[in-house]
Amino acid sequence: MPMYQGGPDTVAPRRSKKKFIFLGVAVVAVAAIAGAAVLAGKDEAAAAEVGDCMSIGNPNSSSDPDLKIVDCGDSKAKYKVAERKSGDNATCDRRKYAQYNQSGSGEDFTLCLEPLKK
Repeated sequence: MPMYQGGPDTVAPRRSKKKFIFLGVAVVAVAAIAGAAVLAGKDEAAAAEVGDCMSIGNPNSSSDPDLKIVDCGDSKAKYKVAERKSGDNATCDRRKYAQYNQSGSGEDFTLCLEPLKK
């Protein structure tokens, strides 16, 4: 009667540590790039300061106008930040300024936007 004498080991060969390190570094790099892209494009209105000029990417939306900080000489510049007020109940003088309010996620603030004359 034949007997099994053994044979090749059926355990899968171990992967090298270099592959695991490379894979880990690649995952971290992709996550960092994706996170930076999200933060960079997320909300420039939150980064706006008095004196910054703003363009409006979505002028027909009152809930998401897509404000971007641009050079004041840029043809896309439509407003200049005249005042920045903290709090969710802050308001601007509507006779002089357009108003952008942000609340709910992070800092609550209001931008008083002076129309640029071109």
